[in-house]
This record gives sequence, structure tokens and C-alpha cells, in this order.
Amino acid sequence: MQPAFLITSAINTKFGVFNTEQRIQQTINTIDSIKARVPNAWIYLVEMAGIPLQPAQQELIQPHVKSVIDFSKDPVVQEIYKNENWDIVKNFTEMYCFRYALAALQKMESTKDIDRIFKMSGRYLLNDNFKISKYLQPGLDRKIVVAMTRKSQFPKEVTGGLDRQYMSRCWSFDATLIAEIELVYGQMLAFMDQRLRAGGYVDIEHCLYKFLPTEKVIEEEVIGVQGLLGPNGTLVKD
Repeated sequence: MQPAFLITSAINTKFGVFNTEQRIQQTINTIDSIKARVPNAWIYLVEMAGIPLQPAQQELIQPHVKSVIDFSKDPVVQEIYKNENWDIVKNFTEMYCFRYALAALQKMESTKDIDRIFKMSGRYLLNDNFKISKYLQPGLDRKIVVAMTRKSQFPKEVTGGLDRQYMSRCWSFDATLIAEIELVYGQMLAFMDQRLRAGGYVDIEHCLYKFLPTEKVIEEEVIGVQGLLGPNGTLVKD
């Protein structure tokens, strides 16, 4: 199997408790944790902060990954970054950038050999509970693997009726589903825009629960990922 990891990253950002130097080192630690547990992984950094990577930062990251897919200068990303609400910026930006990263991946000739794509949040680590052998087992063709659904922390009135969510720190899908997942992210973007215009709110986690095709989803009790939340540094695990 040829696995690929798309790491969603925001190295230069005005949000959160970690400074730029810490975020760079945490991102390199993310990459190292993938290499330690999946030595043959192809790793792509999807950079999506509102402040572009500097050449020196690019030089620090580039040797560790197959490619940097950089959206930091994209006009849409720049416009979203002007919002002062961290949740809105993070969720809108990640939905937008991940959607178009999947589109870019489909145009790369070398990516035709990829069998499974993992979406992983930057600055998080794969831990000892992550087993790549789990994804080699039969029955995962055209399947999506996520951490078990969780109860929403919001009232249904806020999220447009959604009371469950899928954690997005690390999840994966069969590479044959890449075009379908790209379309899902388009639906997620439209739904979040609708909720905000209606005075409500929704995030990636609730949108994944709403739009991922239920018949293709396999829920796992433990994925094997951990990290520190950007806003407050709290340790979380899936």
C-alpha cells in the first residue's frame, strides 16, 4: 500500500498560544511521527495561514515532505484571515484549502500510485495506538475511516440540527474516493456559509458527520493521534 498524508497547517497565524517557532517545530514533530510509524508515507504539507511562509521557513520544512501545497497567498485565504473569530477562520480556511489540495493532488502524475489518503492536522502526532497494519486489512476498499462519532457541544439550533460530529484530527479514505471527498468539502463550505448567514455556526467536525457518505464510513474507537489544541494548549487524543 502507498499511503499519503495531507497535513493541514497554519504556521504563521495571529491565533493561538503557540508562537511561530513553536509551530514550526511542532509541525516537524508531526512529520517525524508519521515517518516513524509509516516509513513509506508520502507527506504533503497543506499550508493555509493568512501570513505567507517566509523563504527561511520553507527551507526548514521542504526537506521533510514530498511537497508543500501553499495556499497562504491565495486571495480567498487572505480574505478569510481578516475575520477576528478564530473558529470561523480555522474552519472556513481548512475546508477551502483541503478541497483544493485534493484537486491539486489529482493533477499530479506521481499521485496515481496512492492507495489511501490520510488527513492529519498539523502539530499533532501519531502515537503508539496508530497501526498502519489496520489499513491493510480486507474490507477497506472505497471506505472512510474516522474516530467514533461524538456528541455535539452545541445546541441543535446553532448547528442546523446536527447533534453529532466526527473528529477531524486524523481520518482517512480510499484514494479512489478522492473526487467524492473533494465534492463533500464543497458541500461543507456551502453549509457553513449558510449557517453563518443564518446567525448560527457549524464546524468541520459537524460537517463531516453530515456530508460523509454513511454507507462508506467505518468508525474506530481509537485512531492513534494526539496533540495540543491551538487556542489553549490542552492535550487531546483520538
